[in-house]
Amino acid sequence: MYHPIVQEGVFLRTHRKQSGPAHIWLFHGFGESSLSFREVFSSELAASYSLFAPDLPGFGVSPPQPGKMSLEAAAGVTIDLINALSRNRPVLLVGHSLGSVIATQVAWELGETVKGIFSIEGNLTRSDGYFSARAAEFEEADAFYRYFIDMIYERAAKNEVYQRYLASVRFASPQALMGWGRSSAQLGETGTHGSDFASLKCAKLYYWGMESTPEETRKFIITHDIPNRQYTGDNHWPMVETPDACYQHMGEFFKGLEP
Repeated sequence: MYHPIVQEGVFLRTHRKQSGPAHIWLFHGFGESSLSFREVFSSELAASYSLFAPDLPGFGVSPPQPGKMSLEAAAGVTIDLINALSRNRPVLLVGHSLGSVIATQVAWELGETVKGIFSIEGNLTRSDGYFSARAAEFEEADAFYRYFIDMIYERAAKNEVYQRYLASVRFASPQALMGWGRSSAQLGETGTHGSDFASLKCAKLYYWGMESTPEETRKFIITHDIPNRQYTGDNHWPMVETPDACYQHMGEFFKGLEP
């Protein structure tokens, strides 16, 4: 279904095609890993596109990289990976939750190389940091990690989707969780992540659910006239809960961008 590789100290699940319209890069959210996109490799997207899903430093099986524990640093690592593995190829980006912040930064940096971005409930407002921004309340990374694991474990007892999430969080580095969490809290203070996404010049689509998207973010989508599509479901992980529909909608969006 996928081919595992390690590039510049980062583990990636990949599926490469000799031809195809573009390379798709998928960026996981807070505490997660490429496991959250496992089903993409058996979706119809795999028939047309090369796929790359990294475990960013400190998450999944990618070891932490000193000095690279913030969202900004993760974006820098990702740009290096894209330049190494997708050189001279059109690129399409998928970001889930905080991964959408990384995708947005990458899109701004790579310019015309990026043809489109599909944001799955990406962080746009302060309200979207309901998990990650809590890191700012802690002094020690290990203390936040224990608190976060306990919270997700309790939810996993009642929800199968959280069980998948818990599997990734258990592999996360406490320092990486803290670094991303503090970055999330800072974004909530400045609001730049929402404005950066709204002003992207490439094609974009915000994919969201009524039950899991905060009211502040729903208002932001309307106010800034962001192209969007609502999905059916009551949680933050449509690519896990309803993967067939999620990847079908993703494919429809990307297909519409082809020359």
